[in-house]
Amino acid sequence: MKRHNGPHINPGELLRDEVIQERGLTIEEGAILLGISTDELNKIYCGENLITKQIAIKISQVFGGNSELWIRIQNSFLSGATT
Repeated sequence: MKRHNGPHINPGELLRDEVIQERGLTIEEGAILLGISTDELNKIYCGENLITKQIAIKISQVFGGNSELWIRIQNSFLSGATT
């Protein structure tokens, strides 16, 4: 498990490292499970696309956890990117 330091964690990196890859899934498998394209998931990983409320719900439905946590992580990341 990788450690993500700092208060403004890229939620896409967290999703990739702690959820998708931790389960031994490829980006293609993760995208299929989430019902999104591989391109969209890759853009989330890179921070180019946001984890929207809909994506956060899908993450929690597929992998467990709390969708609101993903929204808070995304908002924290965005607020850190603008300061």
